Amino acid sequence: MKDTKSSIIECAFRLFLEHGYENTSLSNLVKASGLSKGAFYHHFKDKEALHDATIHYFFIRFFTSAEPEEVEPLKSEPGLEEIVGELYSGYSHLIAEIATITPDLSAYYRFLFSILPKIKPVIAQQIAAARLRIASSVRRDQDQGRFSLSLSPDVVADQCLALIEGAGLLCVLEGKESIDTVFRRTIPTYLKSLRAIAVN
Repeated sequence: MKDTKSSIIECAFRLFLEHGYENTSLSNLVKASGLSKGAFYHHFKDKEALHDATIHYFFIRFFTSAEPEEVEPLKSEPGLEEIVGELYSGYSHLIAEIATITPDLSAYYRFLFSILPKIKPVIAQQIAAARLRIASSVRRDQDQGRFSLSLSPDVVADQCLALIEGAGLLCVLEGKESIDTVFRRTIPTYLKSLRAIAVN
């Protein structure tokens, strides 16, 4: 069972998707939440605060997996497949959360671009962190003779990120399969093809 704050956020997200931020009034948000004004304001002081919480709840927290974690002394660094798997799993979980709010998954992209000016620095930071993790993993494999030296680690990183975002977008546009199904079919196949390239 979700707590009151999460319920308010989900309710607000639905209204923001349907009507846009500018066309959603604070009174609309209070009414849709089913709470009294006092109970509502206990959690959020204004519409802007709720909008920020919505952005974090449905977007920012799913990108944090891109940040590198401290590695325990006896624990090996995560491999390429593990890192990319974390990234596309985060994307899948994000879309799954949004699907519980609206069947129109294209709403994710509409909302994302509407809030891009506000979150662009955060998203750029997370993309850079993900790119660094992937490229570092490829370099480790190259140093250990498990990856072809002909492949640029930075290019592989960009390709992996583009494949995740591109496959997700195509899936939403076509609406034929779940994003998780598409990811599990396309991304591991791509990574295997990289491994199949002769090691120099």
